Amino acid sequence: MDEYPLPRACHLDAEIMRIFQGAGLSDQIQQLVEPSRGMEFVDSAGERLFTYEDFERSPILGWFEDYVFQQPQLDRVLREGLERFPGVELFLGSEVTDLDSVDAQFVVACDGASSSTRRNLGIGLADWGFDQYWLVVDLMLDGDAGLPSLIQQVCDVGRPATYVPSAHGHHRWEFQLMDGESHEEYEDHRRVRELLRPWLPEDVGEIVRATAYRFHAVVAESWRDGRFFLAGDAAHQMPPFIGQGMCSGIRDAANLAWKLKSVLQYAAPEELLESYEMERRSHVERCIAMSIEAGRIVSGQVAEFPAPDANEAERWSRLPPLTEGVFSSGPDDRIGHQARQPMVLANGSPVLLDDVGGSDWYLLSRVPHQTGNWCETVLVDDLVDLDGGLGLLLAGQAAVLIRPDRYVFGTADEHSIGELVAAAERLIFGGGC
Repeated sequence: MDEYPLPRACHLDAEIMRIFQGAGLSDQIQQLVEPSRGMEFVDSAGERLFTYEDFERSPILGWFEDYVFQQPQLDRVLREGLERFPGVELFLGSEVTDLDSVDAQFVVACDGASSSTRRNLGIGLADWGFDQYWLVVDLMLDGDAGLPSLIQQVCDVGRPATYVPSAHGHHRWEFQLMDGESHEEYEDHRRVRELLRPWLPEDVGEIVRATAYRFHAVVAESWRDGRFFLAGDAAHQMPPFIGQGMCSGIRDAANLAWKLKSVLQYAAPEELLESYEMERRSHVERCIAMSIEAGRIVSGQVAEFPAPDANEAERWSRLPPLTEGVFSSGPDDRIGHQARQPMVLANGSPVLLDDVGGSDWYLLSRVPHQTGNWCETVLVDDLVDLDGGLGLLLAGQAAVLIRPDRYVFGTADEHSIGELVAAAERLIFGGGC
């Protein structure tokens, strides 16, 4: 079965590119994606009201802040990437109707918004009270039609809209369906062209899809039932206004993957898996709140606009950190944020820091320290700091301990490195969170 041929998700951020880097697929995916130049909120005439995100700073995670892409191409690379692992089998077009028939120690259900697994487990959804129908239009275009180079959120109470200049000729519009309208009338592409007329001449580009989506916000009441875990849209759904739907699902996978590996390969207790929902739920819920607020702005439901973003080189991310779970209890405000990933010279070759640290935990340290097989020690003296990023990552400390999903577990001075590593061992192998 071929990958689904039509575009769906079209945005990912630096953290997701970093996850693809860890999966050994960043070289292939780089050929598919294009850096996004940011996003602005505009009025019905296209005049800027404020910028929501306009990241022109140097990358702090090793990658640009935002990328656009066409999902069928990304799906193809991910599927082909599975061929590297002889122990992995891919079955397509199948449906699991009897959960008891699944012969596995653990099952991760990433089966979408209408998840049959979630339904069969009897897990309900908590509704966040955001519910709108929007028409999503995908158009392929050769050449330059003079369209905006930034993502635009059009704040027009008469017709709220979103425009996304995507990758390799793909352009997306999303138009809110207003009271009295139905998606059936837009099955006629002549009606779709009427919506596009302020943007494009009638005969420009090829409409490849025009379909209605329900933009809403829900979170599963529980993300685990015994050996079954929910992830991605099966666990949570959010409006697309900050482009974090697919990103949040990939973060789920990265978070759960290293914890399952710890249990299955390193004999960590299953209690460690309880931290999956603990960490990811709170983060997702804050992303949903941000998405809803952006949607309310576009729909004209706010009294005033927020202040424009500032390009602050030292800030961590537009997204919130993880605030609880498998982390040190130290006072460092970097704990729970993605660790910086500078370019370094290692053994004479320029590489990103994660490629030196490996796929598990790694301790970046100014002094030697012995760790177990679950963690790699990377000595600062073995590296050349090409852009000053190592110094910013350490920020005056002797060591920083980085989780497999690249969040900062904690930092230490030269006298407390052993305590930092021991704290991580207690949380992983002692089962406490």
